[in-house]
This record gives sequence, structure tokens and C-alpha cells, in this order.
Amino acid sequence: MYLPRSAAAVAFVLATGAARAALGGHATDLSADATRLKAHALSAQTRAGTASGAAFTRQSMALPAGGSAVEFVDASGNVFAVSWAAPVMPDLSVLLGSYKARLDAAQQAPHTLRSPRLLQADDGDWVLVSSGHLRAYKGYSYLRSRLPAGFDLQELSQ
Repeated sequence: MYLPRSAAAVAFVLATGAARAALGGHATDLSADATRLKAHALSAQTRAGTASGAAFTRQSMALPAGGSAVEFVDASGNVFAVSWAAPVMPDLSVLLGSYKARLDAAQQAPHTLRSPRLLQADDGDWVLVSSGHLRAYKGYSYLRSRLPAGFDLQELSQ
């Protein structure tokens, strides 16, 4: 049976059925993301991000080659942002989940601002900033529509 490329991708995602805490997902299966990334440790830190009370949790994972990946979870358990800083680029398909396809498209788009060391993508709601070189990769991605009120974007680069 022939499926168009996008339909095949959707079918694959639905067939895998694994719960994921990736960007846009729910934090019910955060330990599965840590396992997929081969993280050594998983820790959570709850914070009130601003005076307006933007409550969120930082779920930090120590990566095997050093560095860390962080999933930012709102009070309802939704992952609204992710960030990473590591000597080796982590598996962004784990952190971005279904948004990895948008990253792939952004890397192919001629209008995307990019350089050998910087990629920025913004489709109105989904935003990604990634930079780096050997032994120094960092970046973050977030969903504007899901940011808790008063969330400080500076949190993503810490």
C-alpha cells in the first residue's frame, strides 16, 4: 500500500505508540526520554519563574558524553520547552518529538537564517535556536502558545 510521505510519517508515529515527554507532549513518561538519551541521572527542580507566578518544573538529564538536556514542564504536566548543552549533540528526535520534522524542514528551507554554527527557526508558534561546534553544542526550543504566563526565556539558556 502506498502512503504519501507525510501520511507514512504520521502512521509510523501512531504505530510506535510510545508515550513521550518531548516538546509539546506530557511529562507522564519522562524517564523514557532519559532512557532514550542514555542519561545517567534525572532530576527535577520546581520553580516559580517570575513575580507573576509562572510555575514550572525543570526536568534535567545528565547526558552520557557530558552536559545536560532539560525539559520544561508547566503546572499541567505539558512540556512547553526543551534545552540542551553538551559536547555532543543530543538526539533531538527525543527532545523535540513530533517537532523534529519541523527542524528537518527548517534545515532545508532556503529562507531560514543559518550558518555553519547557528540555526534559528520560527514558524509563529514553534521556535528553535541551536548553535555550536565540536565539544560545544547548545540550544533550545519552545512553543509560544504553551509558555506559562510570565515565563522568562532566559531560563532556557541556563
